Amino acid sequence: MLELKAPCRRVYAHAYHITLSMRRDAFRLLDVTLWPLVLFLSMGLFAQSFTKDPRVIGLVVLGALGWRIIYHFQMEAVQLYMDNYWQGMIEHVMIAPLKWWEFVLGGAVSAVVKILVIAFSFLLLGRILFGFTVRAPLATLVGLLACAACGLVLAVFSMGVAFLKRGDAFAFIFAFPDVIAVLSGVFYPVTVFPRPVQAFAQILPTTHAFNLLKSTLGQAPAEPVVFLATLLPWLAAGAVFTQWALAKARREGKLVKMK
Repeated sequence: MLELKAPCRRVYAHAYHITLSMRRDAFRLLDVTLWPLVLFLSMGLFAQSFTKDPRVIGLVVLGALGWRIIYHFQMEAVQLYMDNYWQGMIEHVMIAPLKWWEFVLGGAVSAVVKILVIAFSFLLLGRILFGFTVRAPLATLVGLLACAACGLVLAVFSMGVAFLKRGDAFAFIFAFPDVIAVLSGVFYPVTVFPRPVQAFAQILPTTHAFNLLKSTLGQAPAEPVVFLATLLPWLAAGAVFTQWALAKARREGKLVKMK
């Protein structure tokens, strides 16, 4: 029991750190206010100006929400690491016997809080402005959870990149989830891509997570087994990569205590 208590307290500490940063830094608040609403309203109004088809409007609402879920579950952990680095605190943080996955889970706690705010905003505005309602709540929840799992996998990879590149990883961390979402056909079928890109998209778990959401609108097959079959290898590869990156960073003297 004591062995679990210490990691849980460190996960809580990471989540608390992110919360403090959000309260003290208006830049962090934009993550759950201006930026997601700009994406949501611009896409929604654009779609509505061409069609009233509820499947298209639903695709915009659920696609934008799934995209933000992937972004936050990927971003929170590595952003916490980068904050510690930029604030000159990383050596002090590393005095504790931290584990990299505690950063990921601490970020996941923060991501859940932010996503609840964003989901409430999207679904409320979707109903008021576009007449969208969730018609298959359980299946939609499964699709959203699948997006969250994909975000955690991307977070594992991003932690490895942050260990290797430190401050130079910033651009990659911000671009990574957006590029993956576009390649995964967030608002369209992946058949719009050339065949080599389609083949790559089929091995991305994000493609099948978005398909789970699209299936609630009758626009894609729901294939949870395929989703898991793609997610687990990516998770294993991410863990191996990040553990290797951590070992390399420690050999080069960039990190000391992290395990």
